[in-house]
Amino acid sequence: MTIATSTSSTQKALNVFWENKLSSDETITRPPNVLPKHIYERLIGENKPSSIVSGCSVNVSYDVAVKQCEAKVAAIVAECQRNNTKYSDNEFNLDDMEYCLRSLTVTETDTVSGGEHTRLTSSKKSVTARTVISRAETFNLTAPQVREPACAKRVSEIFDAPKFFIGHEAHVQDIRQGSEGDCWFISSLACLTVDEAFPRLINKLCPEKARNENIGVYGFVFYRDGEWVSEIVDDKLYLTNPDYDDCNDDRRLVWDRSHGRLDPEASREDYKKTFQTGSDALFFGSCADPNETWVPLIEKAFAKIHGDYDSISGGWPGEGVEDLTGGVATQFLTSNILGKDSFWTEGLLKVGKDFIFNTGTRDYDHPDPYQLGRQGIEDDHAYSVLRAVEYQGHRLCLVKNPWGETEWNGPWSDGSKEWTPEALHALNHKFGNEGIFWMPYEDFLGRYDEIWRTRIFHCDWFNWHVTQRWTTVNVSWSDDYNETSFHLTIPVPTTTVIVLSQLDTRYFGGLTGQYTYYLSFQLHKPGQKSHIARGYSSGDRSATTEVFLEAGTYEVHLKITGYRDDALPKVEDVVKDNWLSRRDKLIQIGLKHDMAYAKGAILNDIPKREKRISLATPITLTTPSVLTPPPTPLPTSALPILNHEADMAKDAWNASCVVGLKIYTHETIASIGIGKSADAVKVEISPDLTEKELGIRKLLSTLDDTFSSNLRKVKIKTKKKTFQMRWKFKDKKWKEEILFGSGRKGL
Repeated sequence: MTIATSTSSTQKALNVFWENKLSSDETITRPPNVLPKHIYERLIGENKPSSIVSGCSVNVSYDVAVKQCEAKVAAIVAECQRNNTKYSDNEFNLDDMEYCLRSLTVTETDTVSGGEHTRLTSSKKSVTARTVISRAETFNLTAPQVREPACAKRVSEIFDAPKFFIGHEAHVQDIRQGSEGDCWFISSLACLTVDEAFPRLINKLCPEKARNENIGVYGFVFYRDGEWVSEIVDDKLYLTNPDYDDCNDDRRLVWDRSHGRLDPEASREDYKKTFQTGSDALFFGSCADPNETWVPLIEKAFAKIHGDYDSISGGWPGEGVEDLTGGVATQFLTSNILGKDSFWTEGLLKVGKDFIFNTGTRDYDHPDPYQLGRQGIEDDHAYSVLRAVEYQGHRLCLVKNPWGETEWNGPWSDGSKEWTPEALHALNHKFGNEGIFWMPYEDFLGRYDEIWRTRIFHCDWFNWHVTQRWTTVNVSWSDDYNETSFHLTIPVPTTTVIVLSQLDTRYFGGLTGQYTYYLSFQLHKPGQKSHIARGYSSGDRSATTEVFLEAGTYEVHLKITGYRDDALPKVEDVVKDNWLSRRDKLIQIGLKHDMAYAKGAILNDIPKREKRISLATPITLTTPSVLTPPPTPLPTSALPILNHEADMAKDAWNASCVVGLKIYTHETIASIGIGKSADAVKVEISPDLTEKELGIRKLLSTLDDTFSSNLRKVKIKTKKKTFQMRWKFKDKKWKEEILFGSGRKGL
């Protein structure tokens, strides 16, 4: 047999095709900047995002955001009092419905919710059947579908005696979803009312000093991309029905005929009382009490910080809890749960103690999407899990429908044969159609398709610490493990939560381009092929795992799977379509986009460090007061090759993703680096180390590249139970007191 040595025309064509379509795996393409450089720099000022967050208590970012929020509100209150006016939010004026309701991209009718709202066109991938949960409530199935609100009015115009909280606290019975398809978000709000171990979680979102109900200004804080951020809104809310004079459909005709004998002014006042007064008049989310306002105002702030109401339509319930708590969510498919007994005892029984749970169903494509399916459990809908108990041998779950109505009608439902007076008393349950119901654990697993478990750090967040680092990596077409890897150093044995995240693209809808990504990772000891743990994708943003780690250095190998949908609009096309017609909207969303991607530093962009403190140097109480070992440069082989002017074909694969690694550790602080583990700080813990030495190592483990490059001197002064460290930087000094065997005490 003769083997041809010449290259066939087919092979030549394939070679040319792949050369044009694929770039080098070592090439990192910078994400585009939407706004011109001079406009971006003017808008951002000195608030440039950082790609590195040194180890600190998880509450630090929250405290900063709350103080900023309170300061903004105080300034607004002072100005309004000076001018004798209520607050008007010109950045999110609800009278401009196109700006506040619609995103930049062209939207399509959401057939799942009967056309009640629109949502962004999303990429459909053949590899997964998962879809975001987005069911909206319909109040009257026989009436014409209302596609958008009719008007906006202030709280004082809608409510007779408005109060942010009735009784000074939030209750799960308060919460009702409206016409927006954000059941994922509303169900997450309901989860926050589980106060057994996490008291007043709702109050943490809306600090008491960050609102003035008389002036109509409200401040809130939310969690985004590893840090807490604040948002301010006025008290205008959307209504379902228009003013009497603007009502030109059958409602006005029927009203006038039935009220023809009344004085015209009395008829007009009755119309307002009937259609535009109280919680039932609101178009979006509301409270059950006719005068309570916290639910619609939080929902409005959440919509504003994301750009518009359209941007919060459809989502994953666990990601909603993350956005509201700063916790870490993990998704479980009920069909994949191996040990249902252990999931009950080690999982659901801890709801409200260590975790928060919510759950959801998929779309079963019923001919009538609003028909009651599967014994009252709605399709394509999110629910909150409030309690899990064992009562007389029965495993029972207490669940809430965010609609505030429509309940489970199987065993242990309201009025079922299982209930006795003793059971009602023991479980503190009352019958009623408020969307809260009990159901057996077996039916719970059978009716819901996914369960979200979110670890909450609030109850112990002075002892939980977080370190994070963000970078930009290329995404290979071949779906391999990425050339870029992280290494992390743990100074003492501890429970560790590892989260690999991409940017939350909900904040800049329309500017996400044609690529979408799914993340996973493996945790290894350096040089070992077998992995310690894997992190699988949970929702759209993150991959997570929780594991107990011994002291030492570990490697995190990334796997980023990219998809491209040519049907989605390109970023440049969206900019061209909106730069004149929707200039303000483009600037608003473009700034969110550019600030988010600025977190993803590329290694060559990081300033070279002048000095670096190494933990490889043994630390004893006789260590010199000035620690200045020589720097350890990053090997050239670990640096990616940048290609700023890659001349590639128009439709070539050109994917890059900003990812961040977050390490949560209990009672110690981790450090994170990028590259091979050989570049990591070495930590060798001797079994006979004293508590003082462990305390020193614990603090020094917080030193990252940026921190140490500005450090000049460190002086250590030991005391009986603590030691003081004085830090001298290029531009400032800092003193800190450490309690041996614990976290930072702080000065």
